[in-house]
Amino acid sequence: MKQISIPKTSRLEPIKTTLQKGFTLVEVLIALMIAALMISVATIALNDNEAAELKTKSRQLYGLLQVAQEESIIRGIELGVRIESDGYSFMIYNGGKWQPLEDHRLLKDIQLEEPVRIAVNLEGQDALLENEAPEDDGDSERGSKGGSATSENEEDKNKAKTPQIYMLSSGEMNEFVVTIGLDRDEPIFYRIRGNYVGEIDFSNALEGHYSHDWDKDLEDDDE
Repeated sequence: MKQISIPKTSRLEPIKTTLQKGFTLVEVLIALMIAALMISVATIALNDNEAAELKTKSRQLYGLLQVAQEESIIRGIELGVRIESDGYSFMIYNGGKWQPLEDHRLLKDIQLEEPVRIAVNLEGQDALLENEAPEDDGDSERGSKGGSATSENEEDKNKAKTPQIYMLSSGEMNEFVVTIGLDRDEPIFYRIRGNYVGEIDFSNALEGHYSHDWDKDLEDDDE
């Protein structure tokens, strides 16, 4: 019987690959350049969004002030605007005192998100955003027997808040300057002005801090 010879197959040589052990200096520099470019693009986009939000919020307040003014004249009521550093609200004079304006379709409390902030100045003076503490009655004593002293926090909550801007049914207002701006480096702000005859003006964007530079170029605007 004839033997059949089977050819021997040679063993496959493994393909040797050289694994890169690290990055070259050029690759590191390229990666850093890409990262810096992405950060700069994101920063520009963020700044643009904040500037657009500031413009929207400023025009919103300008429009709402006009609505409040018309509302006070048409309905024959006295309205006010309470300005805080992070927002504002509308109030109505009812029953001999100022109360929050409730259930109005447009005149609602507005909350501002950082870095958008707001300030108000009345007749060239910084407005006090907090009311002065009420004077103590002569007959009342803190810490008396049978009673407990009211904490400062509770007293602050019980203080009656009043508006800084008044809009009367006669169409008159007190003079005010409201500034809304970005609380950051290289800031910008918008300015809204009102006078006693009921005129409300809205300025273009101004460079500067909304609180420190609120009177910037005011004299030039008056001319």
